[in-house]
Amino acid sequence: MRKLTRSWQIFRKSLTLIGREKKLLIFPLLSACAMLLLFVLIIAGIAGVCYLAVNGSPDGAEAAFADTGSEEGNPALNAVVFAIFALVYLFCMTVANFCNTAFFSEIIRGLGGENVSVSRGFGYALYRLKAIFFWSLLASTIGIILSVLERRAGLVGRIVLKLIGVVWAVASVFAVPAIVCDPELSNPFTALKRSASIIRRTWGETLIGFAGLHIITWVGVFLFLLALFAVGALIGAAGGGAVPVITGAGVGMLLFLCFFAFCYLVSVAEKVYIASLYLYATDRDELNLFDDEELAAAFRSRE
Repeated sequence: MRKLTRSWQIFRKSLTLIGREKKLLIFPLLSACAMLLLFVLIIAGIAGVCYLAVNGSPDGAEAAFADTGSEEGNPALNAVVFAIFALVYLFCMTVANFCNTAFFSEIIRGLGGENVSVSRGFGYALYRLKAIFFWSLLASTIGIILSVLERRAGLVGRIVLKLIGVVWAVASVFAVPAIVCDPELSNPFTALKRSASIIRRTWGETLIGFAGLHIITWVGVFLFLLALFAVGALIGAAGGGAVPVITGAGVGMLLFLCFFAFCYLVSVAEKVYIASLYLYATDRDELNLFDDEELAAAFRSRE
């Protein structure tokens, strides 16, 4: 219970920074908009290619999509599809890491007492584009390899690969903050090594804060579903009718918006938490939001 209480205190203080620097809330929105635009462009591109393949060259389309009779289908087509998927995955990963770099750079400035600037954050991300691309290349390659192996593995193999994926996710959690804090860092393996070393040196209660934030999120999910159930029960008790249904729909929409805002704040606070732990673990003096006792308890080194 003490650990959960401590996580709540750190979460509350993360909200303090967010309340002071409300521009931090803009970064995830811009990232979501960028990914949505990218998704639309990808879908439009795929639709355009399919249209040209079907209408531009019928014979070529039939030859390309012809069934060879084997379980693997057309090897040439499979190779093309795989290459396109890999490039799209790399591009999406680069965009996501670009936005995260901009976000973390301004979080760290905010933790140091500076005012947050959206344009400065993305400007710094543009300056670190080389390191972002190399890290995205490594991360996307690992992701694709794990995905391909998982598709070909049996049940036990899939479980093992899932565990490897979890280990990879944990080991790489501080890679982007490392890229942000070290302007000379461009080697993705060095970023991964630095992230993993922080995890290894501070393994004790590293995940307690993350677990606490996820528990807070699940509590919010439970309360949201409970409120929706209560609204539905009240509508049923009212005997139906237009007025209760419309009122219930309005209340349900309001509850959904509140739940979305809550989850959004938790996700932003989690990024603040990660940045704070990285600064503390690397003995940087920019940190002034959390006191040593709280962070030492949540991120204790094992000698």
